[in-house]
Parts: sequence; C-alpha cells; structure tokens
Amino acid sequence: MIPAPKQDKTLIYVSRGTCKKIIKNKPNFYPYISSLSQYSSPFNFTIKLYIYGENFLPNGLTKVDFGNIPNIEFKYINSNTLYFELQNFTFPGLYNIVVKNTINISAKNPTANTFNGMILKSNPMQYTIVH
Repeated sequence: MIPAPKQDKTLIYVSRGTCKKIIKNKPNFYPYISSLSQYSSPFNFTIKLYIYGENFLPNGLTKVDFGNIPNIEFKYINSNTLYFELQNFTFPGLYNIVVKNTINISAKNPTANTFNGMILKSNPMQYTIVH
C-alpha cells in the first residue's frame, strides 16, 4: 500500500491591490461616413455612389437616407463600405447622405438597460448632382 502524499497547509494570500482589472471596451454602433466616391456608366445613365466609413451593420440594421428620400435601396459590402445606384432622372442639386443604424439589444439582466429600436445617425455627407 502506497502512503498518501502530504498536503501542504500553507495559505496563499493575494492582496486586492495586485489584481489586474479587465477593461472591456463597449462596441461603437454609431455609423460614421468618411468619404464618398462615384462611378458613372457610359452616357451617365446610372451613377454608382460608394459610401466609405465605419460601423455599418448587416442584415437590414443599416438604412441610408439620400436627401429627403428615406431608406433607399443599397448594397452592403462590408462594415466599411456601402453602395447604391442613382438613375439619370434624379434632379440636380445638393443632397445630404445619412447612414442610420437600428440597434436592438436585449439585456439578459432585467435591471440592465435594453435598447430596442434605438436609431443612431451618422454625420451628414453632402453630394452634388450636376447634369
């Protein structure tokens, strides 16, 4: 029969001052437009307008307003790039482009904040159409 090993009865004390604090960065859901670029088709029948920036969300959580036209149809490329097409019949003028994210966060803790349907808007970027 093999004897059981002796157990060490020393206590290890860790002071609270030596514990490392973990800082978690909260995600940023505010969209930001940094620049625009356009690509025209031959004879300017359509114009593809690319929006470059940050924090664009997939799956219908991001919407784009073009001037006074809300929620225009666009293509999501990645979290930094969107694009949409303008037809030749769009009136000349100055248009503000705004990207909006709809945030639906349900907290697991009942005392925590829940953000359902919260809309976060980007900075407006101006685009001029000249015919």
